[in-house]
Amino acid sequence: MFKKMISTIKSANIKHISYNSNIQKYIRNIGDTPIKKLNDNIHIKLEGHNPSGSIKDRPISNMIHNLMLDNKLKENQTICIVSSGSAGYALHNMNRIINRNINIVIAMPLKYSDKDIPSKLIDNKDVNVCYSHKTLLKNIKKNYGKTHILLIDDIFINIVENMKNIATKNNWIKLDQHYNHDCMNTHENTCKEILEQIPDVTDVVCATGTGGTAAGLIKYLPNHIKIHSRPSNSGEIDGLGDVGKYDNFCDTTRINGYYNSKFNINDAVYYQNHIKDKFNLDVGQSTGASYWLANKIKNKNKKILIISADGI
Repeated sequence: MFKKMISTIKSANIKHISYNSNIQKYIRNIGDTPIKKLNDNIHIKLEGHNPSGSIKDRPISNMIHNLMLDNKLKENQTICIVSSGSAGYALHNMNRIINRNINIVIAMPLKYSDKDIPSKLIDNKDVNVCYSHKTLLKNIKKNYGKTHILLIDDIFINIVENMKNIATKNNWIKLDQHYNHDCMNTHENTCKEILEQIPDVTDVVCATGTGGTAAGLIKYLPNHIKIHSRPSNSGEIDGLGDVGKYDNFCDTTRINGYYNSKFNINDAVYYQNHIKDKFNLDVGQSTGASYWLANKIKNKNKKILIISADGI
């Protein structure tokens, strides 16, 4: 998919955002992430080897690529996204590569501001931080081509709905990870990689935030490969929640045992640290949660792959 993206960017009549070698290089470095064997039954795919350090480079690049092909991305335009961190960071990085005076608005709950990735974004010298829509609008007018973080004292799902209205009112482009099918379809390439790297895989474990990864795995992997995940309480584990509440492209009835139990923070942190200590891999809480689940479902007849959203 990403090789195809490069060729189509080159050949398309992109009037407002021109193709350049930096975009080509950025896209070429997305995907083909490595797999590491943890034991005889469990492997892990390390998505932290993507350019911005997470799996979110895949859907964000796919959404931006399609906007470029449709000539919908113009200079001085504003792109808005609601993110718990990684998708916003991927969008910020890609905007620097495009370098065409595009304004980026990343909205997130205020309580997320001390988490690792949001903190990394907020501390960036190229980023403006706002705490109200009024201040945000003033900053956008003064600072074209910048990234603006809007911290809102509300829960994630409410912010998603609120930002839809604001984006519509201000004629912004809304990158809606929860409902844009590019987020699911980008994982056609992920699935091709998986089948090439571990062709006898029987089960894949992932976490669900937007549901794009799980939905893509379900759509593009053979039917005999089972997809596993669990919901978690909103805000408890970085980037995770209950994807069923969005009623989007991710059909939770096709995720094996999705509502049988929940991911919890104690298991996530315990297994996150276990992976770091035993295998010398730097992974996030969502990977710890996925490793907990992989151990719950493993048996001698299964070959399980964990999708580590940010592992290196």
